[in-house]
Amino acid sequence: MIDACLKKVEKTGGFGSACVGLVADPCIKAAEGANDDVARWKACAARELAVWTQKTSEALKKVQAGGFADAIKAVNDSQKAFATSRDRLCAVFDNVDPGMYRGGASYCRLRETANRSLSLIKLGAAVNEH
Repeated sequence: MIDACLKKVEKTGGFGSACVGLVADPCIKAAEGANDDVARWKACAARELAVWTQKTSEALKKVQAGGFADAIKAVNDSQKAFATSRDRLCAVFDNVDPGMYRGGASYCRLRETANRSLSLIKLGAAVNEH
């Protein structure tokens, strides 16, 4: 589902923001009203996070394949900082009312990782254009 969305976006030159949440959001909605909403919401977010984590890994390889040493170094250095920043920020969401951000830290990590992945996908395409 996410791959199909990204292919459609690629044709129009868009960024892909509309592709984020395609798996988790309907899953979370379906889990509403269950006794363990929060645990189910987190599981929904974790499922999609796995997809975006894989997309990030693929995008990192594509950036490296571009052969631009400055871009590779910048991405590698910033990737470490990104992971630390994401995890610190997202942990806070497990301490707020679960209804405010369904899926808590898991959903936050999903969104942050997806947006990072989308940027890396664009960069990978740019450095491999020629």
